[in-house]
Amino acid sequence: MIRLALHGGAGDPAPGVTADQPEHRAALQRIAEEGRAMLSAGRSAVDVVERVVELLELCPLFNAGVGAVLNADGHAELDAAIMDGCSRAAGAVTGVMRTRSPVRLARAVMERSPHLMFAGAGADAVGRELGLPVVDPGYFVIDERVQQLEQARKAGVIVLDHDSAFGTVGAVARDAQGHLAASTSTGGLTNKRPGRVGDTPIIGAGTYADDRSVAVSCTGTGECFMRAAAGYQIHARLTWAGEDLKTATQAALADVKGQNGRGGLIAIDRDGHIELPFNSHLMYRAWVGSDGLVRVGIGPEA
Repeated sequence: MIRLALHGGAGDPAPGVTADQPEHRAALQRIAEEGRAMLSAGRSAVDVVERVVELLELCPLFNAGVGAVLNADGHAELDAAIMDGCSRAAGAVTGVMRTRSPVRLARAVMERSPHLMFAGAGADAVGRELGLPVVDPGYFVIDERVQQLEQARKAGVIVLDHDSAFGTVGAVARDAQGHLAASTSTGGLTNKRPGRVGDTPIIGAGTYADDRSVAVSCTGTGECFMRAAAGYQIHARLTWAGEDLKTATQAALADVKGQNGRGGLIAIDRDGHIELPFNSHLMYRAWVGSDGLVRVGIGPEA
């Protein structure tokens, strides 16, 4: 009973901006199809969420890897995390600027280091030591993000990635053996202060997986998802409160909203149920349900 869900961010597009672009749907469809094929071929949930998120990092339509938003210094400062629900092993990186794939680095940290999280230059150094591809920081920068940064600087604001509706990316999966995994990757906020860390690399906030309960990946106002411990809260509600997945995810998102947070999350429980709630106008998402078909949604009408 394989299951897959992925997201490309949640947000409230500016007035007059058409967020439902065919290229976004096509990208989500293509990437979800590859993930489904991997699961059908017997690949592990960890392999699949890593690959799906890596493909999203390579797609400049979303705020992760190539095309990530820029901080106040004009750099892409990248965060990622991955978690294996079978062992509860996890790896996370923050402030990455030179490793080509932050999610691959997060998995390398999980499997090939004695630690769980690395930051900044130290994270990039670990990537080099482990033989991961290294790039110049300009590799991640595209013209659209430079323009967004200039606009934010002129306005004197920090722009949440989901306000452009092209945000944080993530994936959750249940493989044929019943194991769960989750992964998330992001560039954070436009014009953010260098060194700011959101929920994406925080295990239990933006990323969480446990075979006993659920796999979760979040997107939105990171500080609020951290305060709510959103990923772990869903696990706790399922495990100890006996709630079903829909109730647990809606309650966690209501907690986020109570902190004045916006965004959404994707979740798959141990029985293969999928929930994709969001409290913003849009959430870019795709999923593989019980019928084995890939579906893509952007607005509330899916």
